[in-house]
Amino acid sequence: MQFGKKSTKIAHGGGYPTEHVIRFVARNFYNSDRQHIRVLDYGCGQGAHTWYLAREGFDTYAFDGSESAVEKTKIRLEKEDLKASLKTMDAMNLDYQNDYFDAVIDNVCVYCNTMENIKYMYHEILRVLKPGGKLLTVCFGKELDGYRSGKEIEPGTFQNIKEGVLVNRGLSHIYNSKEELTNLLEEIGFKNINCEWNKYTDGGHIVHHYICVVEK
Repeated sequence: MQFGKKSTKIAHGGGYPTEHVIRFVARNFYNSDRQHIRVLDYGCGQGAHTWYLAREGFDTYAFDGSESAVEKTKIRLEKEDLKASLKTMDAMNLDYQNDYFDAVIDNVCVYCNTMENIKYMYHEILRVLKPGGKLLTVCFGKELDGYRSGKEIEPGTFQNIKEGVLVNRGLSHIYNSKEELTNLLEEIGFKNINCEWNKYTDGGHIVHHYICVVEK
């Protein structure tokens, strides 16, 4: 799932949107004129969140580094006559214009990189958001099963994690604390940072998420 200048993203499964994505959209945009709210599904995988956004009537955009994932998303939308602007694209080379989106949804996509690339990607998200636009970004915390089980190539960034839900996911940056993530987002230039955490088990493995909503 590592992004780079010429990299791709491994498509992730899941037929339905996650609770924190629904909560983010509902709290911030359900009472808006949805057809005029432009939302980007950042690293869409097989399109669960793209489908949800389109079905709810938002002006929906999505991309992924995997052509097959984008094609599966397209087929899913066509079955219900739903519309979205889809692209196969590397997250390090977004071709959207400045100040374009009302919201960007990053559901465990940006995290799978080196810190240098993570910062670059967050800067790109900041660029394409409208002033006052909101980002939902979901990352992993250190109470995750498998933390430190791979090769640490830089502080907090591991390659080939050997346990838990991140097995076979390539690079993973795992945050040591909520403050590490919030300080990074503030450094990038985001404001009104609200960061919560969630911990649960999946297939017997502990999953620890940081769930942050920020504004441009």
